[in-house]
Amino acid sequence: MVPEMRFRGRPRGGFTLVELLIVVLVIGILASIAIPNFQRAIIKTRATSIVADLHVIRVAAYNHMADHQEWPRDRNRGIIPVTLVPYLPTDFSFRTEHYVLDYDNWSGRGGFDIGVTAIMNDPVLGAEVIRILGRNTWSNGRDKFTWVIEESS
Repeated sequence: MVPEMRFRGRPRGGFTLVELLIVVLVIGILASIAIPNFQRAIIKTRATSIVADLHVIRVAAYNHMADHQEWPRDRNRGIIPVTLVPYLPTDFSFRTEHYVLDYDNWSGRGGFDIGVTAIMNDPVLGAEVIRILGRNTWSNGRDKFTWVIEESS
């Protein structure tokens, strides 16, 4: 016969304060590693979406130029030039939750310059857009990030 084992006092039914503090500490360390990576991923995803929209507008402007031998006329920010609408995907918008687009036509000054500007409140997002696009980009350093898609020689 095996002797019966007895607990002295009550059996333990929960966690100690030290165990809970260790778990909270480990979760805090993991969160401090994961959150900045998650934020960077969000910025890169949004920047990629903006760059994709800029490319869509660029292709539409070139198609318009090929069909009409002139660039679409400039409109105010957030408004799609009427002559560009047939060349854009259905439901394409110049206004989104995170940025507003502005098609720019600076022609008529002895040459032509065509660009697309993304206006946003996040300079980190704008810097990532410029990093992705690389050349032919400029910024006012705050909220406007422009990609020149065609320029006079």
